[in-house]
Amino acid sequence: MMADDWTELYRPQGLSEVVGNPKVIKDLRQWAISWEEGHPVHKAVVLMGPPGVGKTSAALALAKDLNWGVVEMNASDQRNAEAIKRVAIRGSRSETFTDEGEFLSSKDGRLKLIILDEADNIFGREDSGGIPAIAELVANTQQPVILIVNDFYELSRKSSAIKNSTLQLRVSRVQAGTMRNVLRRIAIDQELEVPQRVFETIIENSNGDMRAAVRDLQAVGEGNLNMDEDDAFVLQSRMSVKSMYDLMRDILHDSDVRRSRRTQMDVDETPDHIMMWLDENVPLEYKDPEDLHRAYLHLSRSSMFLGRVYRRQYYGFWSYANDHNVIGVCSAKSRPNRGWVQYRFPSYIMKMSRSKALRSMRTGIARKISEHTHNSTRRSAQDVLPYMTEIFRADREFRVSMINEMRLSTEEVAFILREKVDSSEVKKLMIESEKVRA
Repeated sequence: MMADDWTELYRPQGLSEVVGNPKVIKDLRQWAISWEEGHPVHKAVVLMGPPGVGKTSAALALAKDLNWGVVEMNASDQRNAEAIKRVAIRGSRSETFTDEGEFLSSKDGRLKLIILDEADNIFGREDSGGIPAIAELVANTQQPVILIVNDFYELSRKSSAIKNSTLQLRVSRVQAGTMRNVLRRIAIDQELEVPQRVFETIIENSNGDMRAAVRDLQAVGEGNLNMDEDDAFVLQSRMSVKSMYDLMRDILHDSDVRRSRRTQMDVDETPDHIMMWLDENVPLEYKDPEDLHRAYLHLSRSSMFLGRVYRRQYYGFWSYANDHNVIGVCSAKSRPNRGWVQYRFPSYIMKMSRSKALRSMRTGIARKISEHTHNSTRRSAQDVLPYMTEIFRADREFRVSMINEMRLSTEEVAFILREKVDSSEVKKLMIESEKVRA
């Protein structure tokens, strides 16, 4: 029995089949029961956690258990204000049918589940108005709503309604033992003889991502009737975040330069990415000032070679940058470090990821300014936007005029005022601007 995608073939058909996170599953079921009984404390649930841990599967399994209809919007759909109002908000206030064509009447207590997948990835001009529409959905829905996010901070900082009016459940990575049991059941069902070495390699590479583990098993097992331990090497080239932690340990903790170099080649990451990891974690391991000085001297030289790569587009300098990153920083220590250190993901990458929507918003406003001032978008952002922002906050009449003149969206007004999109000040301004425009 083969299928195009084993993650769909073995998707849980009920909450009892969802693996891991029993506390989350219990709370999710209790929330659904409160809807069935007609007195939910929270109209919406936020399922937050890393990719591949079963957030969407849990939501769909809940709907199957209770025979609820499903209205789903995912990342492939446009999620601007109009789209969310047309699909999710309208769906949260009207009747619907099941996939089998059965009419679900809210008068008879029949419910449907509104699912917004990757709700934290709503930004840019194509998703304009998406966040206020989600806040409206959470506040006024007459049907249960589940928001699925990887980074709840990115969503909650934009709307107090989403932060304060939802039940937040954190879904953790799947434990190795649980993952091993699931993979074995799939192997038995597919009539595969899988060596233990292959199982362990899949589990190690997946780093708690159940979806990635199932896809790896399919990649190595589908059509492979004579699987042996050599197939584990096929999977060892697959990248995972854990590989970067291994590289940090080899460079910063030990003094074996050759092993550090081999690990770096296995990780196969760009030198600028490795340099950001080292910049974040060198101070955690290197306590001697002289060791720190030598380590950062090598990182600075690595940065110089990377600058030449970007200026000249000559990627032969990458090898020099890698040598300073790996061999240089590893040999900078006067002796191997002792004790255990918790390495950290680079804060720069996290900050850039979280500020992506803000930077996109700033560029969008600057683009509108440039259309009126006949400047470039860059000059408008640097020279005009800071002054306009101060006047905008100080002068209400100017605010209303600019909203209408530049056709500023709710999110753009909230960005300039440093308010949440569902704040009373932003709502009043948008209503007032509509009256003036009318």
